[in-house]
Amino acid sequence: MTADAVPPKFLSLEFHARFFPGLLRDRYLRRVRSETPGTTFTSTTEMTVTLVVCLILAVIGIPSALTRGSIVGWILTALGVGGTVLLVILSVAGQWGTRPTYGDFLGGLFFFFVSLAVPAGVAVGMETHSPWLGILAGIAGLLAGYALGILAGLRMQHLGWIATIVNMLAGLAAIIVAAGGVVTLVVVMMY
Repeated sequence: MTADAVPPKFLSLEFHARFFPGLLRDRYLRRVRSETPGTTFTSTTEMTVTLVVCLILAVIGIPSALTRGSIVGWILTALGVGGTVLLVILSVAGQWGTRPTYGDFLGGLFFFFVSLAVPAGVAVGMETHSPWLGILAGIAGLLAGYALGILAGLRMQHLGWIATIVNMLAGLAAIIVAAGGVVTLVVVMMY
């Protein structure tokens, strides 16, 4: 099975039992074997560095512009925010007309949405003091996160090269959210 193969219908058992698990397995085992994943858009170091510089300019400029009314702060803010908006527009425009594919699936976003279910279920269970309601809310959250994660993993490809940055940050956030959910669950079970 290749990720570029025509996928079965989303609401079919074949999609969720064979195609999608195979896609995730192939995508992450390929990375473990040190193969380079393909992509339909380019992710250049220069664009990423420019985005980081624009964000730093905005972070430096906004507080001094708003609190002290500094002209230098306003210039830094305009350069930072304007540059960031321009880079996002250029990234989306570069991807315009290209259909998202499962070959470029953004797994970090998928796992982020799935990992949000654990803390949601724990929070519902803690609020109602009912472990069963927490388990049911966790299962419902997992199902919703699974569906939204697949949608996000595909549709966020429209962002172009910025999608790779968003995907990396979402993957890191997924690890943090899942770890926080597990720690919360252990603490709740202890009391």
